[in-house]
Amino acid sequence: MNRVETIITVPEYGSGKFIASDKTQELSYLQEDCFRSKDILPYKVRELLQGTVEIENTSYAGIIELDSVRIHFSTKVKTNLFYMLSFLKDDNNLRYDPSRIIDIEEGNNFFDILGRLFVNELQAISRRGFCKKYVRREENVSFLKGRMLIRRQIRNQIRKVPKLFCSYDDLTHDNLENRIVLRAATLLTALIRFNDVVRRDLIRYSNMMKEEVTLDNVMPEDCDKVQYSRLNDYYEPIIQFSKVILQDYFIRSVHKGRSRGFNFIVNMNQVYEDFITEMISEVVEEDQRFDGYVVESQEKFDSLVKEKKVITKPDILLRRRNTKEYASIIDAKYKRQENNADYYQVIAYALAIPKAESCCLVYPAGEKIEDTVLTVDTSPFQKPGREIKIHAIKINLFWDQASDFKSYIRKIKEELKVGLLNAIG
Repeated sequence: MNRVETIITVPEYGSGKFIASDKTQELSYLQEDCFRSKDILPYKVRELLQGTVEIENTSYAGIIELDSVRIHFSTKVKTNLFYMLSFLKDDNNLRYDPSRIIDIEEGNNFFDILGRLFVNELQAISRRGFCKKYVRREENVSFLKGRMLIRRQIRNQIRKVPKLFCSYDDLTHDNLENRIVLRAATLLTALIRFNDVVRRDLIRYSNMMKEEVTLDNVMPEDCDKVQYSRLNDYYEPIIQFSKVILQDYFIRSVHKGRSRGFNFIVNMNQVYEDFITEMISEVVEEDQRFDGYVVESQEKFDSLVKEKKVITKPDILLRRRNTKEYASIIDAKYKRQENNADYYQVIAYALAIPKAESCCLVYPAGEKIEDTVLTVDTSPFQKPGREIKIHAIKINLFWDQASDFKSYIRKIKEELKVGLLNAIG
């Protein structure tokens, strides 16, 4: 693939312009369904004069390479984006085109990102159940199944084989869909460079599938043979991923020290929330100072109004083990909202959760925060009144590019530990 020389940067909530070599084709590609979320594009594309195209971004980051230009959707704060992306939980927030393979020099752990997305799909499939399909078998069996193949049975009799050679349909997990997924998972496991959790999950699912699925040397073109119906349409995303992984040139690039990926764009609000949630969960699990606590995420509460029609759902809750007391309500905020909207939100959480003791707002280091600790007096709303501290924690999302994955994660966790320990006293 020829490297595109022209690169433009389109920042979050900013815009950029470029001259299209084929305006019709490139405009059409930028509006493809693969980049849409709920039929809405994450950016606006406008055609200007003399072949100029303007693209206006929202809260997305990523890379889309066209024939004439490589578009970098940059983050509003400096981050080690590709490290953070390997913790993305819901691939609905990442829009991508797996058929357009590009060089990804900016992130040498793109395979870890692909691994996380693959694991996400495996988890979704596992919840719904791995598909079973009827597969035609022709083999010797001990009892008559289906119909006997007379010519092959005559051979059995000549050779004195005490079996019946039959042709029958077997309802099995050992079908094309699952063989493709197992082969792709096996190849991808060897490519994971940094994220031990992703590697472990891939190994676990692969071992589980091997109990009933044959590990075949399936080819990328086998992915095109899968026919989708209402019984297996939930396999379509993972088959797309598998087709990319199974391509020889995609795999060979790793051994040549190159990093390959595909055009993608991702919602940074969700990337940040998933990343901070995972980091806090690991901090609480690993550090003995948090032995008395457990992490809960996305819990719903309806006690804010009597009619129970207003639902609150904090990002993270730090609960005291074996109690219903919440040491802290934690909300990850990628961008500080105007007019103190972030504070109003966590105050609502605190009122909806009467046993909450403190609140934390976790921002990227670049956000301007004047007061790191504020006190909420709940006496006008609850009797007897209680005071709740709101802590604003700032996390540095960028460390030297030379910083490896484990060092980066360790530094993030250290900053979070300090903030959380201050919040829970």
